[in-house]
Amino acid sequence: MRTQTINELVRKLVRPRILIPIFIASAFLLFTRTHNQPGFPVDYKDDSASHEFEFYSKARKYFDGSSDISKKLLSSEQLYQKQVYKRTQYIRKNNYYTGAWFPKSEEMMPVWWYFQPSFNCPHEVERVGRLNDGGKWMCGMPVLESMTKEDKCVIYSLGVFDDSSWEKEMIDRTNCQVFAFDASVDRIAGDAAGDPNIHFFKYFIGGKDEVDKDGIVWKTLKTIMKENGHEWIDVLKMDIEGTEFVALNAMMDQFEILPFSQLQLEIHLYSDMEKRKNFMKLVKFWERLEGHHLRPFWSELNTIVAKLGGFLTLSEYSFINIADKRRLLV
Repeated sequence: MRTQTINELVRKLVRPRILIPIFIASAFLLFTRTHNQPGFPVDYKDDSASHEFEFYSKARKYFDGSSDISKKLLSSEQLYQKQVYKRTQYIRKNNYYTGAWFPKSEEMMPVWWYFQPSFNCPHEVERVGRLNDGGKWMCGMPVLESMTKEDKCVIYSLGVFDDSSWEKEMIDRTNCQVFAFDASVDRIAGDAAGDPNIHFFKYFIGGKDEVDKDGIVWKTLKTIMKENGHEWIDVLKMDIEGTEFVALNAMMDQFEILPFSQLQLEIHLYSDMEKRKNFMKLVKFWERLEGHHLRPFWSELNTIVAKLGGFLTLSEYSFINIADKRRLLV
């Protein structure tokens, strides 16, 4: 009798109208635990002390504190990692991974506030180029100015269009050779036009070597460095209208240590940043730059689009490569 009762109970439980709701509820609980906050614990905890110790230990492998430059860099890395920690914890604490646009708190932080240029260049910082759009915030111009022709200083400029004021000032003040790449124009225009120290190539730098359906030539940074016989770039400038994500990801795929001392980068956010997936793509891209030893020391919002009533989608960032043991950080 008891066995018959148990069998009847089992038959009732395995009916679809009973099993389906149980399955849906179980799947929902599993999804929220594993998907909403990938890599993060459900409960927010302030473990800033252990975090600070961890990154201090990591910073020591780059900078031993044996020189003034090294001491400055060590201190700066500690300060920078505090900001990284705050960013990560802010995302975690406000539960962005649940799917709603975060933060859930009342304030709505602009996208750029999550990516503060809080690393300190150990040299002088100076804006080079015209006052208008096109000027760049440079770290250590005296270092570049002190280099002789025998040092073979190399500058790559990806995207020149009609403004070459930055390139011209770099040529006039240093012994560097400038290599410019842009398939959208036929020649260098503006201030540097006709200067023998600037070398122009009519193709784009992207994620792979190819000729696209429009006949435009694309090459990777690794390819053009090999073609020009360069092992290191002192300054890499990129203003390539949104293709910087593809180009930089290709560089990070091809190089363990990125082959440049300094990066001048304009970031173009043409995607709808109110969408969670787009914001997280930017977060992951930024974290990958950090993982490849790039540290931002300056930023400048480009307000051209905002003047037309649009979102602040453009921002200039200046980075140094803390893995550079050649010139800027020695």
